[in-house]
Amino acid sequence: MRFKFASALAATAAFVPFLAQAEGFSYSYLDAAYVNTDIDRFDEDVDGFALRGSYELTDNVFVFAGYADQGTSVAGFDIDLQTYNLGLGYAWPLGKDLDVYGKLGYVSAEADVQGLGDADDDGYSLAVGLRGRAIEQLELEGAVSYVDLSDSGDDTSLDLGARWYFTPQFAFGVEGSFGDDASTYGLGVRWNFGG
Repeated sequence: MRFKFASALAATAAFVPFLAQAEGFSYSYLDAAYVNTDIDRFDEDVDGFALRGSYELTDNVFVFAGYADQGTSVAGFDIDLQTYNLGLGYAWPLGKDLDVYGKLGYVSAEADVQGLGDADDDGYSLAVGLRGRAIEQLELEGAVSYVDLSDSGDDTSLDLGARWYFTPQFAFGVEGSFGDDASTYGLGVRWNFGG
């Protein structure tokens, strides 16, 4: 069984928010979030958790990975969805408080419908975004992400986020990803170990 919204969920998992430091930006962090996805043509939202991370290899190059596990019940059938992503990114500083970045990644999506079987799909993701600091504790991010899965099709999303840093290492954030077939909202915490 194939789900058209698998690419929309994969785009959401591929969205990697930001983090702040006193000087410049770091791309080394661990992130945990509650995520809720509103899928067109579904009465029930799909919700669950996401774990994400990134690690700076050089001042400009970073690797990233993510996992999301979401579920819902439709017409008495439980649906479980898992998405994974792994990739490489490059960041260009435009100033002390502004970076532009690009990402290329591998994405995998799996769906299991109770009693009806499962389906999986994989493909690639591309993203271009901006990270900026409005004030020292508040960082804002916007990105355009594209995910193309072999069987489920493709999806383009606008990803927005804001994160408030209580310390240079810990933050609370909100995010949204708005795609062709689904919108995802999240609340999360971030541990920044880079810098």
